Amino acid sequence: MAIAFKSQGAGASSETSGAAVSPASPAVVDANDILIIHAYFEGTVTAPVTPTGFTLLTGPQVIESTIGRHWIYGKIAVGTEDGAANALGSQAVTTMRSGRCYSFSGFVSGTITDLVLGFAATSHATDPQMPTVTTTVTGGLAVACTAQNDNNAQVSATGETGGDWIEAVAEYTAALTPGLALHLQTATPTANPGTISGGTVATAHDPCGVIGFEIRPNAPPLSPT
Repeated sequence: MAIAFKSQGAGASSETSGAAVSPASPAVVDANDILIIHAYFEGTVTAPVTPTGFTLLTGPQVIESTIGRHWIYGKIAVGTEDGAANALGSQAVTTMRSGRCYSFSGFVSGTITDLVLGFAATSHATDPQMPTVTTTVTGGLAVACTAQNDNNAQVSATGETGGDWIEAVAEYTAALTPGLALHLQTATPTANPGTISGGTVATAHDPCGVIGFEIRPNAPPLSPT
């Protein structure tokens, strides 16, 4: 089996004090889909609540010292999550808060922390810089989640080596103050398993960060002792 991007839910965002930010799961979720939530909060003080049933996998990863922070949460679906809202909280602040949920197929066995790992993060003042991601089993998928502090259009990265980053789905944007964009790119390294490294996403030049990681269908077998 190989991991593949499957679908996405509607992104959610707010800068209204006390408003709930609850990105939806995809409209159709099957048992054993791997669900990933990418959350971005402006500033370095306010943090999301971990959504029910999800595990915090990495974060906070800081964007340009003070601009914002982002997180990755994950779970293995039970199959009843169709369109379900995933609450990131109702924080009493007026800074931007956002999230989006994605699903992936190809699960074979293991826990969410067995399958989603190898995190690497980058930060940049203008354009997303793609991290180095190494897949560890055949069928593993390299994934990159971008958060940008303005509602800019996103495209597939260029200039990478060891594979080809491809926009998995159009970015989620919100015209807040100053606005935000969440984006997802995936790649199967040329060597499978292998490493994809480098690359840049051409945008309208605003502070941004990228979190890269592997999703694999199963944990590697234990070495004999």
